[in-house]
Amino acid sequence: MAKVLGTHAARIGRANFRGRLFDLGDYPGAVPSQDASDRVVGELYRVEPGREGALFAELDRYEGCDPDDPSSAEYVRVHATVEPEGGDPLEAWIYLYNRPTGRLERIVSGDYCAHLRSTSEKT
Repeated sequence: MAKVLGTHAARIGRANFRGRLFDLGDYPGAVPSQDASDRVVGELYRVEPGREGALFAELDRYEGCDPDDPSSAEYVRVHATVEPEGGDPLEAWIYLYNRPTGRLERIVSGDYCAHLRSTSEKT
C-alpha cells in the first residue's frame, strides 16, 4: 500500500483521532470513542487532485470496505476530525473497524507500531 499511496498522495505526517484501537491479530482496528483521552495514532496523506477515485478504490479493497454495502464490510470509510502533529484539527477520511470489539485486545497506547515493537520485545 505504501507504493499505491506514494503514487496518489503525499505523506504529511502523523496524526491522531479520538478513538480506541484493537489488535485483530495481523492488523489493527479502530473505533470511535467519546472519551477525549482515547487516541489512535495514524499517518495523514494529502491526496493528489484527480486521483481520489483510483486511490479510494484501491484502499477500499485493501481495507475490506464496501461503500455499496457498508453493513457487511469489515471496515467503513468515514470523515473524521484528525489532529496532525503540530497542526490544527482538520477533516480527513479514515477507516473504522465495523465489527464488535468486546473480546478483542485493546491497544491502550493507540499506536499500533509501538504495540508491535513491545510485543516483539516480549517474545
